[in-house]
Amino acid sequence: MTLQRADVQQHLSRILDEEAGLLGELEVLLQHETAILRGDDVEAIANIGSSRQRCVDALTRLDGERADSCRMLSFGQGAGALAKLYAWSDPSGALNSKWLANLRIARRCQRLNDTNGAVVTAKLSRVQQLLMAIRGTSAPPVYSARASRYGVLGSRNLGCA
Repeated sequence: MTLQRADVQQHLSRILDEEAGLLGELEVLLQHETAILRGDDVEAIANIGSSRQRCVDALTRLDGERADSCRMLSFGQGAGALAKLYAWSDPSGALNSKWLANLRIARRCQRLNDTNGAVVTAKLSRVQQLLMAIRGTSAPPVYSARASRYGVLGSRNLGCA
C-alpha cells in the first residue's frame, strides 16, 4: 500500500486545522485566566486549569500524530524532517504557511502563560509573607537534606478559646 501525496497533504492539513482551533481556544482560555488571576475567585481558577489542560492534552496528541507521520514516511524527526514532509506533500507551501501561523499563536500562548505564572508566583509570595506574619517568623521554614527544619517556626498566641 502506498500513500498518495494528496492523502498525506489532507491528513497534515487536518492536523494543522485542528491545532489552529485548539491554539485559538487555548489563547482565549489564557486571556480569561489572566482576568481571573487578577481577582481572588479560587473556584474559577481551578476550573480554568482543567479546561487549559484539556487543550494542552489535545495539542500533544496532534503533535504526536504529526511526528508519527514524519517517521512513517521516513522523513525522520525534528523541525527539519517536518519541513521536508510539508515540502514533499504540498509544493505550494500552504501547509508550511499554516504551520507558521500556528507557531505565532503558540508563541502568544506561551507569553500569556508566562505572565499568568508570574502572577501566581507573586500571589504565592504574598501568602507566604502573610503566613510568616501570623507565625511570627522572619524567614520561611527550610528543610535540610535530612528533612529536619532549619530555624524555628516561632509561635504566637492568637487568643484563647
